[in-house]
Amino acid sequence: MPGAGGGEPYRLVVDESSFDFRGLTEERLTDLLNDFSDALEELAEQHAVAASPWWIEVECADGRELYDVLYEGEAPRVGRDARLRMVRLMDRCPSWDTDLPGLPDQVEVGGVVQELAWSVGYAWWRTRQRHHVACLVFASGDRRGWQQVSAADGANGEPVTEEVFFLAEASPFSEFWRSLFARENVAEPDFFDRAREAFPELVFADSLSFRKFDGTYTEMRDWVVRVLAVVHDHFADALVTHSGQPSDVQAELGRFGLDLSPESPNTRSKPRIMKQRDVKYDGETYRCEWHGKKERHRNRIHFSLPDPRLDGRILIGIFVDHLDTE
Repeated sequence: MPGAGGGEPYRLVVDESSFDFRGLTEERLTDLLNDFSDALEELAEQHAVAASPWWIEVECADGRELYDVLYEGEAPRVGRDARLRMVRLMDRCPSWDTDLPGLPDQVEVGGVVQELAWSVGYAWWRTRQRHHVACLVFASGDRRGWQQVSAADGANGEPVTEEVFFLAEASPFSEFWRSLFARENVAEPDFFDRAREAFPELVFADSLSFRKFDGTYTEMRDWVVRVLAVVHDHFADALVTHSGQPSDVQAELGRFGLDLSPESPNTRSKPRIMKQRDVKYDGETYRCEWHGKKERHRNRIHFSLPDPRLDGRILIGIFVDHLDTE
């Protein structure tokens, strides 16, 4: 699990400063706590979600700490099941390292000073080290997406601004992962490990290599990420919507500014040529005739249809300059 134990630092933390219960009715607060717990539970199934060891001490209402509301059931009132579920999930979160040198005591998010925003400070500090960390927030506020976060640099005390990603539900986390290819300038040896995190519904053949393209890794990386994003997010749905009709699926995917298509009928009529589109993965053979084209005459990404042998996932099978068509 990324960020767990002694491995890579955490990629996701709970922003305890976002827990503002002021002005919320019991029903609304209960709903929002359930929404937060839904997001935390879903994210924690795949990623380590860390929290400040002091998260329970943050003031969530006038004169009330989170401990008072969640553990003691004091006002503001919240549904018992929602309260206990959130406590259970938060108690499972590991703590991030509080001994890092230069962690800020105060941050400014979008121009607003935040006191006791320990986890946002941790995310800011990690970003300073070129290791981005996203913050899961309680959904009563409007803190979403990439936000400017400023804090005093421990080296000279001057304020330094970094961008930190905030999310209130699980689905935007894929956007965060995908942005890291460029933001952290992910190197070629690390590409596929990152891609498995960013595109969980895709499977990557062991034979894939950027060296098989006509172009350098740096030239090809961002285009590859765009293709993988569209295939991951839209290909399966487009097949269902258009009953697998290739021209309609191609037109649907073309809305995203990419050229994705199956092989032409002429190419498909040649068994020897089509065999080049067959890819071995985990002892099975998959035909990867659908492909994305970077240019008319060169650079292709070939992929399969969603396959039950892969639990409905899609195999990214071939990176290539160009396969034979004649």
